[in-house]
Amino acid sequence: DPLSGVISHEVVVCADDDRCTDDSCSPVTGLCVFSAKDCEDSNACTIDACSAVDGSCVNEALSCDDEDACTDDSCNVLSGCYHSARYCNDFDKCTEDSCDIDAGCLYVNKVCDDANACTNDSCDPFSGDCVFAPKGCNDGDQCTVDKCDTLSGCYTEAIVCDDDDKCTEDACQPLSGCQFLTKNCDDGDQATVDSCDPATGACLHQ
Repeated sequence: DPLSGVISHEVVVCADDDRCTDDSCSPVTGLCVFSAKDCEDSNACTIDACSAVDGSCVNEALSCDDEDACTDDSCNVLSGCYHSARYCNDFDKCTEDSCDIDAGCLYVNKVCDDANACTNDSCDPFSGDCVFAPKGCNDGDQCTVDKCDTLSGCYTEAIVCDDDDKCTEDACQPLSGCQFLTKNCDDGDQATVDSCDPATGACLHQ
């Protein structure tokens, strides 16, 4: 003070009104120092920042999504994000396993088709081999012959029940098949001898 001769030392106020800086004054230079607040949490899986509102540290989880459905995304606290190839194996030998970058793992059924309508086509779950088993075309009707066409599949043809005997009635029963019943030539007259003519099948009454 020029009047009193007293030497005064005014404190330097260092304040930048930034909550994310540590404010101080260098005793060597007398200059203000504004050091950024250290919010590092030593975790490579977080994004570290300082909140301008209250000066608190914000350590937000890092997103490791690489937008590839064929990788499993994870994070290591020391090294950060890493992406492992997804293992798409459903352990089913009757599927073709693959991975689509958008949809992820795909399991498509193995196509077993021999283009033969007379076989039942399938896949053996133990070996992964295609199996072509003959199709059962039995309709349970003893009056039909069961057949199979490689293009259209099963079909039946009616059995012809003919014993070449004109003196029998030929018929077919679905459960038992052909039946050949002797023709009934009884005219109810005790005075005649009834018989059947093997040549014509006509009843004779003599």
